[in-house]
Amino acid sequence: MPFPIAQIREALSRHQPTLVAREPDHAEAAVALVLAGPEDDLYLCAIRRAEHPLDPWSGHMALPGGRASAEDSGPRAVAERETLEEVGLALDESHWIGPLSHVLVSLGAGGGRMVLSPFVYYLGEELAPFATSDEVAEAYWIPLSHLWDPRNAGRFEWRRSDAKLLYPAIRFRDTHIWGLTFRVLTLFSDVLDAPLPHLEEVPGSR
Repeated sequence: MPFPIAQIREALSRHQPTLVAREPDHAEAAVALVLAGPEDDLYLCAIRRAEHPLDPWSGHMALPGGRASAEDSGPRAVAERETLEEVGLALDESHWIGPLSHVLVSLGAGGGRMVLSPFVYYLGEELAPFATSDEVAEAYWIPLSHLWDPRNAGRFEWRRSDAKLLYPAIRFRDTHIWGLTFRVLTLFSDVLDAPLPHLEEVPGSR
């Protein structure tokens, strides 16, 4: 299901994001949904995080972004700084399209909570090469059409202690886009009024 950049701009211009009131114990982070490619054949920048024992999202598919630092002037500055650091893409006002709703993230037992701010950008018609940091195992330009293709809808199985949990996911190569990144993409799809396909909604998937 292709979405021209004009449609995305128009949808985000009307969007009123839901904001989370920040509490003193909330950590802050931001991610960038970076779009590029011809205006009617768009791609999304995604990364696979490097394996690291202290990273709760170690090895996951993700969007470029990260936690705020004291030097950042605000959430947008976080998204833009992290995108440059992680994949070498320089974002500025000319690329800006708009914000999505905040996501309140639980950081696990005793880990507190984090407010995630997602922002949408359009880099231009060129699929720029990546210059990845050591925090990124791989970076990709994924066609937007791949994300909405029902054939790529799946489930990700995650085991925690003795429990087996199933999450909606999008298959990509030999991995899955799930969890927090899937939640952000769902917010994006809601703005476009075009929900992502879930496996249970795909004919013949049961």
